[in-house]
This record gives sequence, structure tokens and C-alpha cells, in this order.
Amino acid sequence: MKHIFFVEDDLSLINGLSFAIKKQGYELTIARTSAQAGQLWENGNYDLVILDVALPDGSGFDLCRKIRASSKVPIMFLTAADEETDIIMGLDIGGSAQK
Repeated sequence: MKHIFFVEDDLSLINGLSFAIKKQGYELTIARTSAQAGQLWENGNYDLVILDVALPDGSGFDLCRKIRASSKVPIMFLTAADEETDIIMGLDIGGSAQK
């Protein structure tokens, strides 16, 4: 089974995507803050990471850098930020930007 690490603080988005992801048979681990994500990253083995850029206690970009330091797991950004600089930064640090 594939294991997805989902880092998002918006509860309505978590509920909707969690339902859809689990319905497809994936295992899902959810973190709602950067601190929680850091702890769960240390303890998990994930096949995909979905990151929000704006977290209540930090940046998804910073979390991406931390993950990239130890892993080549695919990282996808899920964010409302659609500025070209945000997209370029996300790609530069090892993720892919999705609107």
C-alpha cells in the first residue's frame, strides 16, 4: 500500500482530500503544523508528500528543504499561492507546484 504524508492546516481541505485519498486505497498520515510534520517525518516512511506552503508555525518551503536533505520522495505543493516566484521556489527546492 502507498503511504502519503499530507501537511495541511485547513480542516475542510483535510476532510475532503482525506476521504478521496483513502477511498483510492492509500494510507494517509496528516500533520497540521510544521512542528508536527517534523516529528512525523522522522518516524515515517512515505511514498509521496503533499505540502501546504502557509502553515501556522512555518513554511512548507522550509519543510521541503528539510525533507530534501534526507530523501528523494516526490513532493507536491498544494497551495492558493499562485505567484510565479512561489512556483519557481517550490520547483527549485525539489517539489512540484500544483494549483
